[in-house]
Amino acid sequence: VCVMIDLDYKVIGRNIRQYRLKKGLRQKTLAEMVHLTDQHISHIENATTQLSLPTLVAIANALEVDCNTLLGETLYGAQEKILRHELLELLDRIGNDQSKLRLRIALCRLLEEYEQ
Repeated sequence: VCVMIDLDYKVIGRNIRQYRLKKGLRQKTLAEMVHLTDQHISHIENATTQLSLPTLVAIANALEVDCNTLLGETLYGAQEKILRHELLELLDRIGNDQSKLRLRIALCRLLEEYEQ
């Protein structure tokens, strides 16, 4: 299943800032490590620009974290969106209204447990 997701650049920027500060790096230092300007790092952290995949990888490497860590809640939201999409497709394939209702109730309970 291929589901398009919208990245939350505010979350990504916040995570980059958090891990940069955790390592005791200034924006200028991180920028030099990944061959960007400190202004560009500032724009990424403030979500006024969208970073590319190569930039995300370079920043993750410089901060010694994986890309999933920087994607954070965005990644979890994508996983949930894919799961919901798969479940809705499954519901559409079931013909019997009573079976569909039972499955919908079971899936709602499952999603509630998954979200907790």
